Amino acid sequence: MFVTGRIRFFCILLGVCCMASQMAPAQNTIRPVLRSTYADFFPYSFTGTGGHAEGYIIDVISNLTNSAGYDVTFIESQNPRQFLDMLAADEIDITPFLGLTPERKSAGLATKPLGKYEMNVFMRRDRMFGHPEQLSGKRIGAVTGAATRTAAEMIPFAHITEFETTEAMLLPLLSGNLDAVIAVSESFQERLRTNFIEDKVHSLKPALLTIPYGIIVNENLPDVHLELNTVIRETISPTALAALHENWFGRDRSIVEHPWFNNVALIVGGIGMSLVALVIYAVRLYRRSGRLLAEHGANQLLVDALNGVRAGITIFDRDMKAVHWNRGFERSFPELAQGLLAGASLRESWVRAYSNGLLHTDMDKSGVAVFAATIEKSLRAGESLHRSVQTRDGDTYEVREFKLGKRHFASIWVDVSALHRQQACISNQSEELKEKNRQLMAFSTIAAHDLRAPLMQQNTLIDFIFEDFADAQIDLTPEIRSHFKLLKDLSQRMADLVGDLLEYARADEGDAPSECFCPNDRFEQTLKLVVTRAGFTVDVAPDMPDVCVNPMAFDMVMRNLVGNAVKHHDRCEGHISVRARRTPTEVIFEVEDDGPGIPKSGHAKIFEPFSRLTKVAGTGLGLAFIHKTVSGWGGSVTVSDAPVRGSVFSVSIPQSTDNVVAWTPPVLLSALA
Repeated sequence: MFVTGRIRFFCILLGVCCMASQMAPAQNTIRPVLRSTYADFFPYSFTGTGGHAEGYIIDVISNLTNSAGYDVTFIESQNPRQFLDMLAADEIDITPFLGLTPERKSAGLATKPLGKYEMNVFMRRDRMFGHPEQLSGKRIGAVTGAATRTAAEMIPFAHITEFETTEAMLLPLLSGNLDAVIAVSESFQERLRTNFIEDKVHSLKPALLTIPYGIIVNENLPDVHLELNTVIRETISPTALAALHENWFGRDRSIVEHPWFNNVALIVGGIGMSLVALVIYAVRLYRRSGRLLAEHGANQLLVDALNGVRAGITIFDRDMKAVHWNRGFERSFPELAQGLLAGASLRESWVRAYSNGLLHTDMDKSGVAVFAATIEKSLRAGESLHRSVQTRDGDTYEVREFKLGKRHFASIWVDVSALHRQQACISNQSEELKEKNRQLMAFSTIAAHDLRAPLMQQNTLIDFIFEDFADAQIDLTPEIRSHFKLLKDLSQRMADLVGDLLEYARADEGDAPSECFCPNDRFEQTLKLVVTRAGFTVDVAPDMPDVCVNPMAFDMVMRNLVGNAVKHHDRCEGHISVRARRTPTEVIFEVEDDGPGIPKSGHAKIFEPFSRLTKVAGTGLGLAFIHKTVSGWGGSVTVSDAPVRGSVFSVSIPQSTDNVVAWTPPVLLSALA
């Protein structure tokens, strides 16, 4: 990093401000304190060796709040998502720098921009990607809760892996576990320079996304927001910000990128071509020596980092001899570490591990030898290997081996015993839960049958009573007749409720297989079971895309949606249309009606069990059943307002059948439930 005259001038200016504040009257020394937060985002912000917050953001916020008449205290947190959570909970008054996206602006009062973040795609130099579109379907890294996560979502079908810090993405990127990472350009380049690996990584141009950044102030502090904006506009100069930025981010080590290089080149050009050639040779020599020094420094940094990792890591040279192993490997496999110290190769280590019974295997000695030789051959061919091994003590390790640069190989052993035990426990609990669910479903079926039988008998008995009164020529008063009718309606409603509760409970079952079918082939029979009213028409669009779900469950979902549209219509005539469209990942069915519509406040509530927004008879379980069934397919159901009048119910069904939970109901649910 280069300390320029502007930095020294800025430091002197800060010193003068501090002296002036110390000379101020005593009554002005007590100032209100603002609470801010920060995360480990070097060199923007981090916890220094003294345990205090340091970094470019910390310096800028300290100067801003000081000029506005406030002191500031910093609270460490994890990531930008937690910043906003703390702001909403009134745990902080201001955030550090955040990308001023619409979502974040709505979380509080946003100041004027103080700069901008450029989100770039970074990858190893040996990767042949020239455009972001070529990363479609690739493994992309991004920081949790940061704007880089939003930028990563711009790459179609990307498999995004989230990390807590930028630093944590370096090793997965270099080892090939990630195809690319999305990061703030200037901070990631600084991390590359610090770790002496900027020649191993390059970025795509132009930037994937550029977002201005500023500070979000608690919405309950409008005065603070106004004062900070005034300081940004009138006091904090771009020159001072640039000096602070250079102080923390520095410059590239390459001599040709220094500001004065162009001037030197012009002077050299005037001296003559021979001197130019001499300077070029000197620059190349400087770069070569710089790379040698960088490699030496990187090796030491790598050694320090590996010793701090909670895993067994070994580095082998081109002859497959170990040049380094960390303390984690020594603690977990002292026998193998002794062998490495004695000069054992990677192949010999695997043979010793299996032959001495350190690792469990069903192979004989010749099989072990062939296995170890195959590992070495595959690594030399540039393949990455991954396997699970079990020790004689019953512990399980995930082993990953891969080529590291041009001359080295890495072997990483991660203890996943606790994870395997947890998975076994979860599997056992899952089986127990399935058995309990089967018992509960059997009980529900018996209970539903036993409850519905007396209700049906009660309805029949009421009919017999009316017939007996008629035979005896007993004329009942209108009031008594209304009481009997109410009793019969309540019995029928109870029977419907028992049946619908049973169907709602069964909506999680996955015993019936899924099928791929054309919906148009089923709609004719499906709609015949819908109780329609005179004056209503239902149009079904032709050539609907195929879906892969349980057909009976699909019929019931569509029948319920169409039946509800008719049942809750407020006019004597109405029109319902059913259509479908395909996207890259799902098929979306839409049922649109021209009825009274649903208030926006009820859009989410209507999918809850027993929720009813109108006085029309029903159990309030129909839409809850639809929501539960569609969620079991891995899809979703939503409602929105129709363009002119009415509502549009949208059912999204994934095209892939990998995560489909098929379901076949044992008893048909009423279309008007």
